[in-house]
Amino acid sequence: MIYNPKYLYTAWGVFAGLLLMHWAWCQFVAYPISFERKLKRGKPWIYIPIRWKGFYKLQIVLVTRLLVLGLTASAVILLSHYSRKSEAPWMVLYALLTGFLALRLNVLWLDLRYHQQEDSYYFLHDELRAKLESEGKDMAESAFKSLAAYQHQNLLRKADESGTLIKTLGNQAKISRKYRKDVRTRETVET
Repeated sequence: MIYNPKYLYTAWGVFAGLLLMHWAWCQFVAYPISFERKLKRGKPWIYIPIRWKGFYKLQIVLVTRLLVLGLTASAVILLSHYSRKSEAPWMVLYALLTGFLALRLNVLWLDLRYHQQEDSYYFLHDELRAKLESEGKDMAESAFKSLAAYQHQNLLRKADESGTLIKTLGNQAKISRKYRKDVRTRETVET
């Protein structure tokens, strides 16, 4: 239990700082963790950044886990203070509960960039299908999916090489959301 209010404010500051740092880390550095996980689960169109390999990858994964542990530890300290229970069984329970929540938060924040990439891919997929239909070309579904995946990965590879991958993902996701909103609006007006 924390008796000095100064230390309590420090504990809250550390928790809030770690939370903010973890969010920024997941958004701007560690997002390929989610890409790699989705690729292993059968999403063949996923683009993984060029630098994501070897020691760089290991460092990112290690720092991500340390941030999750730091969040868990600071949350356990705050929970034990406010519940006024600091015996070992309670601390273990708090650690398990906050560890689970921190891991869920980690997955949520890492998946934000994946959803941007997914929006980008399916927007390109739909655009390509409309273009082929307007030209009257017929293509096998497997060939069409391969072409869409190739164009998507080529777009993101070029953005990655120029250092604008995150910006490109954000822009593509905005365009996709706007397009879907316009399509839904047109469908409701027609009905």
